[in-house]
Amino acid sequence: MYALLDCNNFFVSCERTLDPDLDGKPVVVLSNNDGCVVSRSNEAKALGVPMGAPAFKYRELFAANDVKVFSAKFELYNFRSQQVMEMAKSFLPDDAYEVYSIDELFLDFHGFKYFDLEEYCNKIRKKIDTELKLPTSIGVAPTKTLCKIANHIVKKNTEQYPDGVYIMDSREKIEEALNDLDIGDVWGIGRKLGAKMVDHGVYKASHLLLKPEMWIRKVMGIQGVRMINELRGIPQLELDKASPKRSIMVSRSFMQMISTKEELAERIETFAIYCAEKLRKQNSCCKVISVFIQTNRFRKELGEYKNGFSIILPNPSSSSIVLAKYANSIFEAIYKHGFQYKRAGVMVSDFVPDNERQISLFEKDIDDKHIPIMKAIDKLNSKYGKDKIRLGGMSGKNTYGRATLSPEYEEFLKNNILPEANYRFQ
Repeated sequence: MYALLDCNNFFVSCERTLDPDLDGKPVVVLSNNDGCVVSRSNEAKALGVPMGAPAFKYRELFAANDVKVFSAKFELYNFRSQQVMEMAKSFLPDDAYEVYSIDELFLDFHGFKYFDLEEYCNKIRKKIDTELKLPTSIGVAPTKTLCKIANHIVKKNTEQYPDGVYIMDSREKIEEALNDLDIGDVWGIGRKLGAKMVDHGVYKASHLLLKPEMWIRKVMGIQGVRMINELRGIPQLELDKASPKRSIMVSRSFMQMISTKEELAERIETFAIYCAEKLRKQNSCCKVISVFIQTNRFRKELGEYKNGFSIILPNPSSSSIVLAKYANSIFEAIYKHGFQYKRAGVMVSDFVPDNERQISLFEKDIDDKHIPIMKAIDKLNSKYGKDKIRLGGMSGKNTYGRATLSPEYEEFLKNNILPEANYRFQ
């Protein structure tokens, strides 16, 4: 059996660990630049606030119902996530888990034949709730896809499953769940494919099992066949093990559009330096760096422009100085005066381990001089806080555009070192 542990309303739950007075009150957390709602408490959901709601459209509703609105505290969420994952993993043998996202963890219970899984899952949940004050739900089933469905059932029926655990361990339970589940809620069925399914009379997950395999292969390919087997309780998806990233991107949509070249250049340089930090964290160097910039596609009256290209580095590098230099040279080539820019980003790719760098015979290698300095900066920032030591081209400004961070949280960041998660936000 597999299990999926999912943190309930995770970002909101993290906010409540900072301020317990938020319990029972409507709370929402906003995305980068405080643009859209990315997490809602159950009380906010009851008010009709949808996921992804543009914050400016709901200001009156927020004010009328005393909804507490917060900028996303990504450092805190990363930290809490790692605490949850470490605590849950302590109940399992080595490598019997998969970190699926910042708030989801698959658990492998094969070999737990003589355990009472419901009692064991309750023990995991209670430990996380007691020590971290973070509510979770656990769905248990024979396959990962059915685990997703079991977890969905727990969250949807909290009164029926007050302990937050549901075990889908019989054919009858699986059939009942698939009969009730809308096809669009099946893991792996996106919006477009869901609409296509409805056009072909597939409204519930159980309807998909009635379709012939030839039709499944034609509409969904081999992934569809695997999904069908997963829904039937035949495991097709193994747990994925963590591996180094094959590319790293740092990009942002800006809270206010940027019209000055100097300010945009500073953002590009900062993003390149953050990419270099992430490379060093996984002991990699990159061979390629890419930069892009673009205007606001929703403000066509201001003029539209977007551009970007890549450079192959003469030598693989993880030096903040080197990557910032090349990012700036790309920026100089693609920048156009007279536009207001809304989004920009830097990506590094084509990685090699830092102990396997092959140096060009015709290019001087300066990484050997830079890396001791970079490691010293990384060590100091790890001890005293992010960007405490930085290159001169960085302003040190918040790159996420968060306007509603409290002074207390700013102080919290200064005095706490929060390790960065090894996975991206979903």
